[in-house]
Amino acid sequence: MNNYYQEQIFNEVSLPNLETLKSSEFVNCTFNSINFSKLDITLCKFMECHFENCNLSNISLRGVGLREIVFEKCKLMGINWAEVASLYSPVFNECLLDFSVFQSMHLTAAIFARCSLKDVDFYEANLLNSNFSESLLAGASFNKANLAGADFRGAEDYFIDLRETNIKRAKFSYPEAMTLLNALEIILE
Repeated sequence: MNNYYQEQIFNEVSLPNLETLKSSEFVNCTFNSINFSKLDITLCKFMECHFENCNLSNISLRGVGLREIVFEKCKLMGINWAEVASLYSPVFNECLLDFSVFQSMHLTAAIFARCSLKDVDFYEANLLNSNFSESLLAGASFNKANLAGADFRGAEDYFIDLRETNIKRAKFSYPEAMTLLNALEIILE
C-alpha cells in the first residue's frame, strides 16, 4: 500500500492533496461531498468507511476492497461492482445505483434501502436476507438470484421470475406483490 489513513474526514478541499488514491488503505474514514469520478482508486482498500453525498458514478472498482462500507445519498450509477476484490456488508441508503452490475456476487444481508436501482443486474447474485425496502427497481434483473429472506416491503416496479429465483421467506407488501404473478403468465380479473 502506498498510503494508509485512519479515522480521517475527507472533503473536496482536503482530498485534492491526494492526487492519486491508487493502492491506498482507508480505515474508519469519512468522505463528504467528494466527486470520485476523476480519481484513481484502483487497488484501494476501504474498511468501515462512510461515504455521504459523494459521486462515484462510472468509476472502476477493479481490485478495490470494500468492507462494512456505508453509502448515504451517493450517486453510484453505472458501476460494475463485480470487479471489486471484495465487498462485505455494504449499506446503501437513499443512493442512486441505476445501471449497475452485481452479477454473481455474494451479498448476504446487504442493505439497499430507499435507493433507485433501475436496470441493475443482480443475475445469480446471493442476496440472502438483503433489504430492498422502499427502493425503485424498474428493469432490475434478479434471474437465478437467491432472494430468500429478502425484504421488498415498500419497494416498487420489481419483476421477479418465481420459476428461476428463490424467494422463500422474502417479505413483500400488497398490492405491489401482485407483480410476482406476472412471470407465471396468468390472468387476474
